[in-house]
Amino acid sequence: MKSRFIALGTIAAALAAGTAQAQDIRGVTATEIRLGTQDDLSGPIVFWGQPMRNGKILRIEEQNAKGGVHGRKLVLIGEDNGYDPKKGVLAAQKLIQQDKVFAMVGVLGTPIAMATMPIVLEAGVPFMYPGTNHRAMYEPFNKLKFSMAAPYDHQMRAAVHYMVSQKGKKKIAIMYQDDEFGKELREAAEAQAKAMNIPVVAVTSYKRGDTAFSSQVARMRQESPDLIVAGTVVRETAGLGLELKKVGWQVDVLTSAAACNGAVPGIGKDAVEGFYIQCQYVPFDAAGESEPVKAWLKRYQDRFGKPADVAAAIGYDMMELTILGLERAGKDLTIEKFIAASETIKDWQNIFGSPPMTFGPDRRLGTKAFVLTQIKDGKFKRVTGTLGE
Repeated sequence: MKSRFIALGTIAAALAAGTAQAQDIRGVTATEIRLGTQDDLSGPIVFWGQPMRNGKILRIEEQNAKGGVHGRKLVLIGEDNGYDPKKGVLAAQKLIQQDKVFAMVGVLGTPIAMATMPIVLEAGVPFMYPGTNHRAMYEPFNKLKFSMAAPYDHQMRAAVHYMVSQKGKKKIAIMYQDDEFGKELREAAEAQAKAMNIPVVAVTSYKRGDTAFSSQVARMRQESPDLIVAGTVVRETAGLGLELKKVGWQVDVLTSAAACNGAVPGIGKDAVEGFYIQCQYVPFDAAGESEPVKAWLKRYQDRFGKPADVAAAIGYDMMELTILGLERAGKDLTIEKFIAASETIKDWQNIFGSPPMTFGPDRRLGTKAFVLTQIKDGKFKRVTGTLGE
């Protein structure tokens, strides 16, 4: 009896120690791993935010249905930032201090990510796969931040080069959102134009959330450019197209991956026909998708009662990559093991046909590759192969 008591006591002590160890890791218990996220569920980029949130939820639910990760269920704690940096900061503080999340995954929006990332990193929380292509998401190097998004500036320079060298553009105008997102695109377009000795004849900006662009279009039109580079998101891209149609100005427009969303032709309709849009994830054409994508589209439709778009696919992959890192980190999960495991992801290919991603001990950006598309008959058609590699 004595030996049995000792054995049971030893087992109990070991279990208690294991539980205590798990509880010492922020956001990790013996039964769950808490992950934080932020999306715009009520503001000007809700077209990105709501489906992106749904994509994250779908992937987590699928994983939990299989038993979670090493026996721990994943718990996603999400906040609505309204595409407002002040709200984003408050949400980040809540997720870290109150909810004590293990990692922050897929924070949506350049101005939100720029405002919240320092808070997250200072707390020692991994900042994983944010919903922005801004260069600051992977530079300067920090072991706690990983980005899956081909950078805006790299995409824009490659796309401007294509429009000048292949489409013969001679004079460029730039319209951009007056924040970190828009300024990065403006500067990239200006730098590429300068490198190719192409004049930038007009530069105009707008405030985040604006959708009426009569003054900006009038200013650009005075200079007669043959290409408008637009640092715009979804509603703003459609708003630009509607203003161009209103004044009867036919000019080519080039936008970034922030406008690579089916809501652009959904809102702008024929006013955005012909727009060139950079895409890392090309919006779906259900009839032409692979069988795995069709099956995924059905799962999403069944779960949320609405069709999926690329924002949902991106959110899904944000969680896919995070789960892959958690699985490879092993049962004795720590921040250090999770980071080291995430660094082993190499040549990872999603089901959606986007460029493969690779990370490493000194590599925090998964890919620089994208394709250039053009809106034709309300759909995104690829006009180039992979650019920016």
